[in-house]
Amino acid sequence: MLRELKKVRQIEGEPFRRWFVDEDLELILWYDLDRKLEGFQICYDKLAGTRTITWKRVRTSTGESKSLLMSDGPYNKNRLLALMEQGSKEMDANLRSFILERLKSHGG
Repeated sequence: MLRELKKVRQIEGEPFRRWFVDEDLELILWYDLDRKLEGFQICYDKLAGTRTITWKRVRTSTGESKSLLMSDGPYNKNRLLALMEQGSKEMDANLRSFILERLKSHGG
């Protein structure tokens, strides 16, 4: 089960971040100055050679906000969803739902 680290180092000039860990997952969240989630990274399969997937909110040249999901290679969407659904059960329901919806709405 993911648990939040309480003393996460904040780096000046970088977005505020939160960090959650368990035995096979790490979830890093980045927030803008208004504490609106602007990105997250999931590190998974830590025991078998860590893989990562990153979601970011990006602005287009027209100012439109878009969602971008990037992985470090092909990934099994169903496996990642299962890991996150299991690991995030105790997380804030709105945050959990947001992350799971981003993962579900992108390819895999």
